[in-house]
Order: sequence, then structure tokens, then C-alpha cells
Amino acid sequence: MKKIKRGLYWGRFNPPHYGHLEVIKHLVSNKCGELVIAIGSALASHEPRNPFTGGERLLMLRAMLKEAGIDGKVIIVQVPDVAGSYAATAHNAVLLSPKFDCVFTNRPVIADVFSQMGFAVESFPDFERVKFNATDVRKALETGKSVDKLVPPAVGKWLAENDGAKRMRTVELDRYG
Repeated sequence: MKKIKRGLYWGRFNPPHYGHLEVIKHLVSNKCGELVIAIGSALASHEPRNPFTGGERLLMLRAMLKEAGIDGKVIIVQVPDVAGSYAATAHNAVLLSPKFDCVFTNRPVIADVFSQMGFAVESFPDFERVKFNATDVRKALETGKSVDKLVPPAVGKWLAENDGAKRMRTVELDRYG
């Protein structure tokens, strides 16, 4: 199978975890020569589902990719949401990214939007999605549990140095504020 020149992988990465890393490694090793990682909901932060800023997520991703030795095969862009419109947000991804040939997603709505825009769409293995998901990482941070088995060391280091646990506790306290 011929490799795609450049693909796009879209997620919130809030925060990045081992599942994200395994997907990225799979895509750059088996599917495409270069991968655009689109950080979705880039303007959302300081809320329970999106505790970290787009810039903070970018730094965590860069550290994770460098640690894995694949940072040279990845371009990271930030994509702001357009309220109530996956299609408009997808257009933002196209405008803010270098040209790509294929979108990699396992989300049916994202696949539908990009295929309607004329892009090839492919799925990928989930790599233990039940075990590795950002919701569990955020919950562990909030409750003071270790995230060492959920996130790569570079992400764990960033979270420790920047008090990610305090951020999660703060946004959870303000949930009803």
C-alpha cells in the first residue's frame, strides 16, 4: 500500500496520553510520510473538559513527540471551534493546516464532514481506548492520583512542572461557580 504524503489527525489532546502517542506512531510509521496534528477546541481552556490552553497542549505534544523521536515527522496546528458547526470547524482545519491528502479519524461525524469536503478518510486502531483516554487522565489529576501509567513521561513531567493537578482541581471547583 502506498503511503499518503501528508495526513491530518484531529483531537483535543487535553491532555495527550499513551493512546494518542500510539495512534501518532502508527500513522507516521504505516500510513503517511508526514502528519498534521490538529489541536481542536484550541481556544477552550480552564474548564473541566478542556483544562489546558491550546498552547499548553501544543507544548505537551511537542515534548511527547520529541521524546518518542518522531517530532520531525509531525506538524502541529491549533484549530478553534466554530460553535455548533463541525463543518465550519473542519474548514478552519483546512485553512490553518498545510495541504493534506487524508484525514484519520474514528469519529463518524468528523469522517462524514471531511468526506463531504472531498477528502479521503481512514480509521485507525484504537490502541486500548478504554485504558487510555483523556477523561481518566483529567480525573486522576483532579483526585491526586498518579498519571504515570496513562501519559508518556514527557507529558507527566510537563504536568508536574506546571501543576496540572492544581489546574484540574481549580476548574472542577469552579464547575458550579
